[in-house]
Amino acid sequence: MKRLLKYLIVIVIILVCIYGFWVWLQYKWATVIKSTTASLMTELQTIEKLETAKKSFTKTIEGEQELANLLPDIGADQIIASALFKDKMILEVKGEVTAGYILNDISTGDIQVSRDGTVSITLWEPQIFWVSLTGARKSTRLGILTPQDITIEDKLREKAGELMIQDALSENILHIAKSNAENDLQTLFLNAGIQIKEVIIVSTTNIE
Repeated sequence: MKRLLKYLIVIVIILVCIYGFWVWLQYKWATVIKSTTASLMTELQTIEKLETAKKSFTKTIEGEQELANLLPDIGADQIIASALFKDKMILEVKGEVTAGYILNDISTGDIQVSRDGTVSITLWEPQIFWVSLTGARKSTRLGILTPQDITIEDKLREKAGELMIQDALSENILHIAKSNAENDLQTLFLNAGIQIKEVIIVSTTNIE
């Protein structure tokens, strides 16, 4: 009987040690995760806008202008000619479409750190930031449009920008922005001395 009691005491001590070690391990992991999350948040707060994708395009846009609608001081001969012709402007526009993430409203609740070092960050979907038109070459068919007539040129530039955005979306610029953002953030964190395995961006639209 005494031997059985002795065994029971030993078993209880072992179980208490195992439970104590488990509690200590949970506390240690919680401390590590809390510290890592705080460090990640500190790095993210230095970034307001994360540009991770850029595509270049060249668009050739044509637009016609009724010559009779131009200013009267163009000349009677040119106005008469407009009964038969329209002047056509051809604009070759170069530009870049940029996409990425806005990070200025991120909080620690958006960051989840797993024990294997995987970091999940919840963000809104990536977005197109802007279209930057880097250059344009203009020509006209009849050469009658005056340098002062900039309305048609402005419209053609705007149309070119819209077409560039459409092309960028069809070429999956937003998917590329997400993939690049994950790689860029992982590099950022590792360079800051934060030991992680990988970064996964979770879109808010994927959260049920």
